[in-house]
Amino acid sequence: MSLLKIKLSFSGGIELLFDNIKQKSVEIPSSINPPNSTTMKDLISWMKDNLLKERPELFMSGDTV
Repeated sequence: MSLLKIKLSFSGGIELLFDNIKQKSVEIPSSINPPNSTTMKDLISWMKDNLLKERPELFMSGDTV
């Protein structure tokens, strides 16, 4: 399985939801939902499940940011 290296930057107050982290480098699978390639929607959902520290309702509502 290959990995995608992604640099995330948080600003405008959203960093407060991510434990005051302004930048973070992550590696995620290139295919979160095999056999499809990882999409931005997959990345956002992964961020919610793995990085978000508080108030998920302020980050996502259903499938939208």
